[in-house]
Amino acid sequence: MLVYLEHAIQDARTDRAGNRRVISRQMQFIEVIEDGTTRLAGYAPYLDYRPPTTDEVPFVMPLGDQAWLREDVESKVLAHAVANIVPAHFEEIRKRKEELVSKTLNAVKERLSKEINYWDHRAAELKERELSGRNHSHLNSGLARQRADDLAGRLQKRLAELEQERKLSPLPPVVVGGALIVPYGLLAKLQGKTVPTFARETSAWKRWP
Repeated sequence: MLVYLEHAIQDARTDRAGNRRVISRQMQFIEVIEDGTTRLAGYAPYLDYRPPTTDEVPFVMPLGDQAWLREDVESKVLAHAVANIVPAHFEEIRKRKEELVSKTLNAVKERLSKEINYWDHRAAELKERELSGRNHSHLNSGLARQRADDLAGRLQKRLAELEQERKLSPLPPVVVGGALIVPYGLLAKLQGKTVPTFARETSAWKRWP
């Protein structure tokens, strides 16, 4: 059985509807073997498969009634995902996000701190001129102080946003669909045909003139 599973990771930010923001969504294919074994099937295993033809359907349909398929296959897939896929996906995104947030955090602090310091100094300078009656600039100390305060507010808001980006949590994996994979050799036996001894070519090559 080939099962299609989806897994997502969210951070602490919310959208306009109040929902947490998903920052990574990953699709995985898991194979469940008849003995209950589960394993990753790669990124695009379906490229090696095809649907049954009209003539093949009567031979394939009874295979879906096997006892092992009537068991809780979905629970096995989810258990495999929780133990293997979710931790690996979470760690990959956590490391990437931590590096990005750290770099952004340093850049934001450096840029806005310089601007805040500038306007703090400018406000103090203008205040001194105003007290001595020497300020003839269109900019007064109050406006300079307001700009410094606005920048400080922007800095705190941006730092809070970055901290929210850093707080990650995995969502539960979800089984989206599945398909029973029938080996061609088995299908040939059921049809009374000779079992092929070669693999079917699944790649298409374009010939250039």
